[in-house]
Amino acid sequence: MAENAEYILCIGDNVEAILLILAAAIMEIVDSSIGMMYGTLLVPILILFNYEPINIVPAILISQAVGGISGTLMHHKNGNANFKGMTRDTKITLAMIIPGSLVVFIGTSVATVLPQTLIKSYIAGLVLTMSILCITPIEYKYAMWKLCLVGLLAAFNKALTGGGFGPVTSTGGIMGGITARVSVATTTYAEVAICGLSYLSYLYITKSIGNMTLTASLCIGALIGGLIGPFISAKISHSALRLCIGLLGVISAIWLIYRLI
Repeated sequence: MAENAEYILCIGDNVEAILLILAAAIMEIVDSSIGMMYGTLLVPILILFNYEPINIVPAILISQAVGGISGTLMHHKNGNANFKGMTRDTKITLAMIIPGSLVVFIGTSVATVLPQTLIKSYIAGLVLTMSILCITPIEYKYAMWKLCLVGLLAAFNKALTGGGFGPVTSTGGIMGGITARVSVATTTYAEVAICGLSYLSYLYITKSIGNMTLTASLCIGALIGGLIGPFISAKISHSALRLCIGLLGVISAIWLIYRLI
């Protein structure tokens, strides 16, 4: 009987790992093709799996860093952006990474003391605002310092909640006149550094590596998804991609608000 029970538990663990891999792969395909939604959609799914938020956020962060590596390579290969050397696309990415890396520790520190309801309300309002602006013809004049501000805000969001980076950087870049494909590709690239630093910050603060089954499954799925998403992005027109990014951002914000209510 004991052996049968152990066998059943083993099968259950394998099924759950497969489901986690599939969920992460699908979410990373979406994220690396339109520049957002990995953490925003995956966090509620993981809560349904009965995982604790203290384990979910770091697992989301490190897995998205892994998915971002494969995604960045494929964005470059598919011609969505040019990251060979100090190109304009590389400079756009650095404009988000360098200032963003300065606030990840602040974000993770705040996340450990603020009520989750307050944090989610903040993200929902910000994402809704940015997404609506993305759909409208409103644009600002392109400038690196403005992208630096976008990077600061987005990195703080990511470290704070595990989500909220892509909706800000993707929409912010498009509003600044950057093409949708470049905006998505540079967001994917920037997330590698920001998510990695945020994960290390969580390790330092919590002194825990979290749930390794969860983390490993998400990393495998995100790695696979990152290989597929950029190909989809390369096939979508700028206007369609911009509309898709804006609408999904609005949907994600409404979803967050609904969960809060």
